[in-house]
Amino acid sequence: MLRSFLAVMVLGCVAPVGAVQGSGSPGLSAWFVDSLVKVFPGDVPGAHALRSPEFSGARDQHVSVQLAIRSSRPLPDLTVEVKPLKGGAGRRISSVEVHRGVLGGASRRAAAQDPPPYNIILLTPDQLRADYMQTYDYPLPDTPNVDEFARQGTVFTRAYSAGPWTTPSFGAILTGLFPTVHGMTLPPFQGCGPSITNPLIEGSLPPVPSFLALSPHKPILPELLRAHGVATAADNANCWSVWDIRERGWDQFKFFPGYQTQVEGHPDHADSFYLTAPKTLAWAQQFLTANRARRFFIWVHFMEPPSPYNAPREYDHFRNPDDYPNLYDDNGAGRGELHNLGRLGDVHAIHRLEQLYASKILYVDHYVGELLKTVSELRLDKNTIIVLVSDHGELLYSHPKDFNTADHCSVYDADLHVPLIFRGPGIPAGKRVDALVSHYDVLPTLMDLEGLSAPANLDGTSLKPIFLGQASSVHHYLFGEESVLTPQYSVRDARYKLIETLRTGEIQCFDNQTDPGEAEDICGQIPRKAAELKHELDLHIQAMIGKAKSYPDWENNQALAVLEQRDSKALEAMTPPELSVNGDVQLTGRAWRAVEGATDSQGSDYWAPPGPGTATALWRADDLIGDYEVSLWYTGGSDPGQKLASDANFTVRFKGGTLSFPIDQSQGQGRWNLLGRFRDPVDVELTNRASGPVVAGTVRFVRVE
Repeated sequence: MLRSFLAVMVLGCVAPVGAVQGSGSPGLSAWFVDSLVKVFPGDVPGAHALRSPEFSGARDQHVSVQLAIRSSRPLPDLTVEVKPLKGGAGRRISSVEVHRGVLGGASRRAAAQDPPPYNIILLTPDQLRADYMQTYDYPLPDTPNVDEFARQGTVFTRAYSAGPWTTPSFGAILTGLFPTVHGMTLPPFQGCGPSITNPLIEGSLPPVPSFLALSPHKPILPELLRAHGVATAADNANCWSVWDIRERGWDQFKFFPGYQTQVEGHPDHADSFYLTAPKTLAWAQQFLTANRARRFFIWVHFMEPPSPYNAPREYDHFRNPDDYPNLYDDNGAGRGELHNLGRLGDVHAIHRLEQLYASKILYVDHYVGELLKTVSELRLDKNTIIVLVSDHGELLYSHPKDFNTADHCSVYDADLHVPLIFRGPGIPAGKRVDALVSHYDVLPTLMDLEGLSAPANLDGTSLKPIFLGQASSVHHYLFGEESVLTPQYSVRDARYKLIETLRTGEIQCFDNQTDPGEAEDICGQIPRKAAELKHELDLHIQAMIGKAKSYPDWENNQALAVLEQRDSKALEAMTPPELSVNGDVQLTGRAWRAVEGATDSQGSDYWAPPGPGTATALWRADDLIGDYEVSLWYTGGSDPGQKLASDANFTVRFKGGTLSFPIDQSQGQGRWNLLGRFRDPVDVELTNRASGPVVAGTVRFVRVE
């Protein structure tokens, strides 16, 4: 049985218990707000009441009502229409009608009587590191339009993502909850492949099982605002940010794919990864023009500046003649060479990738500027709150010891430090705030600025007291988390930060004041502070587990399943049938070199001479559930005349233990070599503790039913 909760707003009148009844009728959308009192409809199709209705509240106040429904099938979105009792006192209601669909008649007029005072634009460039923006003291002039926007508003200099990648971060922004509590912390269903993206492009619902989507018991920002007559829209180019919330409170929804699906008319700069900013901007401008006379909320998500760093060449302002100036990240050859060199620690290749990243930031900054210009031309400046925030950052090979990648899969600040800038009515101009804040503070802040009540029991806190000068901080500790590949949690105070890697129990400590790049672990130097932070993190994790389990559908919570290291229906449905890992192999040590001319390879191969085991290669898997065959593919590259090791040491880790294998790499080159079948594999590791050179190629995980 599906147990579904829906929160709605009743305006003005409160009835005795016996005066309320439910009825069903057709419609299209949902009317959500926070819940203070409860009513349980009796005749919603396929649903029945759990207990008698209850009311509380005062005359002429806004009263929140929560509908708790148990159904044998997934329920559609519902709305509530309040009908006054004819000839009765103002505190009486004759009925509460439950509708599927657009608020009609009295309900729409009731919501319109008290609209919020401001429009809201949630502006989210994807994968944008704060410390790569001139607004945040980056030396290159890559954000001129955002700089001007920041001067007109309030900049939070110490804003940190709730998680290091898209889905958990936007889950926190839209719900005001920690990732473990909202539960959306694993890669999208079917990897956001064509079966998901094509329906999004066509404007239909993707075939996502209901138990995998964000819980209906956790309302999101557009649902809360639409309850007050606000027109809501999503203008988005990243499937990973919307696959689980497509049907949650949007009046209009437009999806422009990036790399997922080729779309006619996208600017294609010699690359299969399309630049979506022009189309995203055009649709947002169209929406703003059409809705400028009403209250609106629009989420504009630019799928720039993530890798590949493929901005048009006219944006390549920052190249240095010493740093491979003729290599680009917008074609196969250049991209492969730059990332191969970066993975091997070539500082000039890393600098070139940093320059190209800044160029793509400059590119999206142009489109941010065009959007802001449209807001000004439509004279929406005075009644529109604009918040600019990114979902996460980018490692860019900044942590070669344990996350030697350009990607984002850790809780280091390269991944977590993001821009957060507010501009609009009631928000001071030219203010910079160093208080600790996070994604989960965005929703309560926007609701507070609108004069609306946020849902109870949020994890975030309104930042409005900071705008008003009534507070200088809202959090003593701030938390981050990662469930994919290497589950980690972090806690920080104003100066120090602690990271715990759950599978190994490893603890790291950093002084963010003297070591902002988090290069030196100082746990041994600050034992008291380390103990304090570890204690706070333990309390935080236990509190999140308890809170997450307070929801009736907690068994579908992906984050809980990872944290508690247990199987679940959700994890099993999310796990891919096949996974090949090559470009994301983690190389540690300076001995590795690229294999030249490996035409029969599955990707880029690397080799290392024999040694004491200081050169390692690690192939991490996502959280794989079930039995998997694990195979290796490698080529024969090394120094001329050298025979590859006959005893290359491979280790497979899985949830039940660890097994090591000596592999004769002088044999089996250019084909798949089966290591064995493993239950819930975690990773594969190779070291150079061997009699000859070893080769790190591709590892493949194939599920066996």
